[in-house]
Amino acid sequence: MYKKLILIPLILLASSCTITDTTSTTSGSLDAVTPDVTLNRFVDVRIASIRKEAAAGEGENLDALAILMDRDSKELSRLMNSNYEYLFNDLGEPAALIGRIENLPQPRS
Repeated sequence: MYKKLILIPLILLASSCTITDTTSTTSGSLDAVTPDVTLNRFVDVRIASIRKEAAAGEGENLDALAILMDRDSKELSRLMNSNYEYLFNDLGEPAALIGRIENLPQPRS
């Protein structure tokens, strides 16, 4: 648990992603970056490194991706490596990778 609390701020710092809350004086509403937006931004910014690490089956970007997706990092790395072609062929938008990962089978607990 403590590892996740420490790693997420470091991941966001390392990936140049920032989370900000802003208020609008005209509407009075609070616009916050949601976890999905942060995940999409992370994948969009780090797609080249994620692709390279998925081919190798390990890496710090895969570890960060696992944390953001609430998945086990070793299992996610293994799944991404063994399903590399499915995940990255004809990918189009980097954020589409998230949907492809979510479609991978979950390990049984």
